[in-house]
Amino acid sequence: MKNFQIFLSAFLFIIISIISCNSDNKNNSVLQIKDRAENEITVPENINKIICLSPSITEILIDIGEANKIISVDSYSKEILEKNNIDSSEMQIFDMMNPDAEKIISLNPDIIFVNTFSVFSGKSSIDAIKNLGLSVAVIPNSDTLIGIEDDIYFLGKVLKLEDKAEEIVFEMKENIEKIKSIGDKIKIEENQKTVYFEIGSIPNLYSFGTNVYLDDMINIIGAKNIFEDRNSWIAVSEESVLSANPDIIFTSVDYIENPTNEILNRKAWQNIKAIQNKEVYFIPSSSLPNHNIIKALILMAKSIYPNEYRELDLFL
Repeated sequence: MKNFQIFLSAFLFIIISIISCNSDNKNNSVLQIKDRAENEITVPENINKIICLSPSITEILIDIGEANKIISVDSYSKEILEKNNIDSSEMQIFDMMNPDAEKIISLNPDIIFVNTFSVFSGKSSIDAIKNLGLSVAVIPNSDTLIGIEDDIYFLGKVLKLEDKAEEIVFEMKENIEKIKSIGDKIKIEENQKTVYFEIGSIPNLYSFGTNVYLDDMINIIGAKNIFEDRNSWIAVSEESVLSANPDIIFTSVDYIENPTNEILNRKAWQNIKAIQNKEVYFIPSSSLPNHNIIKALILMAKSIYPNEYRELDLFL
């Protein structure tokens, strides 16, 4: 009997040990996944501390419900947090272009989200940070609407918030379809207006051709990009804009004071239809490549075609 009790005790000890080991393995389990730059990354099971060095991703994190886990951001994301009444006073704020890797490491985040603008070099390279056991996910700014959707799905998977990600993408697509249905009617009626979208001001004018989400947005609302015959992000000349003579000018330039007035007062541009009719509009940072492009899309649509989009009703 005594031997049986000893055996039973030993057996129970082994069972408990196995269960305990399995539990520990589960708690320490990780997700192996490719980030949006196709890098193999390891994501921890539990994510409670996030560093985000990408403004567009910061906006997604807020709307996906993870703002309370953000412990540090870049200077542009700091402004986004403040606009959303999120306190950043105790956060370490980084230069998005040249972040201090040693300070990032010292914060011991569970995951770091960066875009391709952030430059890590030498001993402070992304690989060096990964070798310390930190998870770094590279999410380049997406050029297309499909890419934006995939960014949101990726974050949903990493953060175990797939349902919320699905909800955000669904609402974005539903809103786009509502706007597109009106834009398609405008195209059928051959009432398309031509658009020049300025994202870099004089003396270094910058805009875009096709295969850019902003070009998709111009097409969705029923208008036409004056640089539709070119591809991706492009440097442009004043002469090319003058020659195209656009009906509408959009600008997202936010590094000069009153960018619309600056455009309206360009001496060489006074014969452009958009200048003569004062059809120059500022499109704010809601044109970042994420689900909030809907806000920019509505502003663009109602600026160009106020009557057609007067009764537009969206999920916002």
